[in-house]
Amino acid sequence: MSYKQIFTIKDSYLLCITDGGVNEAKAFIEWGVKLVAKTRHCRRTRVLLDNRTFHLALSALDIITFANFMENQGAAKLGLRIAVLSNPHNPESSRFVETAMVNRSASYRAFRTQQEAHDWLCA
Repeated sequence: MSYKQIFTIKDSYLLCITDGGVNEAKAFIEWGVKLVAKTRHCRRTRVLLDNRTFHLALSALDIITFANFMENQGAAKLGLRIAVLSNPHNPESSRFVETAMVNRSASYRAFRTQQEAHDWLCA
């Protein structure tokens, strides 16, 4: 599987639209590294991830590996606040990513609508 990330700088946050999918921890970690690098480059700590067309075909171990990697990279210490619009076709994986990230002190929350995500992100 492969994916494409499109970044747009908004007034108070960074929008990342991801299309495609990942099916292994290595590819998901690569996705996360690109995201963190872009937040640093753009000097944004608030991120809206539009992952509605991003398919996660990952095992629980892959997700834990990703979350551990992001924790070791200091993603929570960067002060990132991440609102996610998840793919409705694989909500279990999306919920598990949210749980794994929150358990590592990340400010990471999934939403059903863009307005809810935006309101939380900009509060």
